[in-house]
Amino acid sequence: MKKITAALGLAATLAASTLALAPTASAEETCPWPYVCFEDGNGHILTMYKDQGWQNTGSLTRSAAYVTNARHDDCALLKYSSGFTDRLYPGQGWSLGSQVVAIDILSGC
Repeated sequence: MKKITAALGLAATLAASTLALAPTASAEETCPWPYVCFEDGNGHILTMYKDQGWQNTGSLTRSAAYVTNARHDDCALLKYSSGFTDRLYPGQGWSLGSQVVAIDILSGC
């Protein structure tokens, strides 16, 4: 009986430690200042931009579901694969309907 109890206790301890170490799938990340962040559908940051001037984006940014501008005074211009360009104001964020192929962070708006 001691062997069964010890085995159950060890199994419970291992299960508890595994649960404590497992990352939470729903944990959202916050875009830090002074970045413009592109996030997946679960709120995880994929890429972050802070430099001014037009920058072509990579595949991670193009796969993003959301964009957030954590900058205080600066706007970001987003160029979509359709050729359309939109302005993202400070503190603003939205869902993306198409791929962002380039970004330009402006000094001010």
